[in-house]
Amino acid sequence: MRIKLLGCCSTRNEVLGLELATRMDCEFLDFSLHAFPEKLHQELQRRIDASQDYDLIILTYGRCSHATVGLVSAAVPLVLPNAHDCISLLLGSDRRRQALSERNPAIYYFSQGWLDYGRDPYAEYLEYVDTYGEADAQYLIETLYGRYEQAVFIRTPCEEDELEHYREKVKKIAGFFNWKISEEAGDLALLAAVVTGKRLPEIVRVPPGTPIVLEEENEYAD
Repeated sequence: MRIKLLGCCSTRNEVLGLELATRMDCEFLDFSLHAFPEKLHQELQRRIDASQDYDLIILTYGRCSHATVGLVSAAVPLVLPNAHDCISLLLGSDRRRQALSERNPAIYYFSQGWLDYGRDPYAEYLEYVDTYGEADAQYLIETLYGRYEQAVFIRTPCEEDELEHYREKVKKIAGFFNWKISEEAGDLALLAAVVTGKRLPEIVRVPPGTPIVLEEENEYAD
């Protein structure tokens, strides 16, 4: 079976770390597309259209601001998680993310992918300083991130020296914003299940020619 995996760089390290991706062709899209759901939708559709010579297409995107809703594969089945976004994927479920949010709704999450490929809030602040000056940059960053109180690093498998590197980056960002810092152990069971195409309630299997619909319940459950 020929399999194409289309994923975000937010979970690239974890997908490749599972060593399951050696059995398939993987393409990871630019992290910055998260900020533009319509562009992300269009790019995913373009990649799906270009992958119609495969037997299965796996998406490691969840609902992600509805960017996956309406995507359709003409002749190849699609598999993807029915999860809020990559944070839920790295934590193992929407339920766990919801439980953490109920304890503290002012959490900003970090992961390997967010730190390696994304634009973190402190880097964003420095860009604003260069563009608008200190005063306007402070106002913008407070407007965007002022409600957050805690930085949570989702710890997924990596070498110890790499882990310390990520911790230092989170510490630097959190220090600038005066956020508390904590860690949560990642749970890659759902991500691994998606990559292996398992049949679970949290995994959506979409027949060819059918647009993706993502709700709380799996519309395509057998």
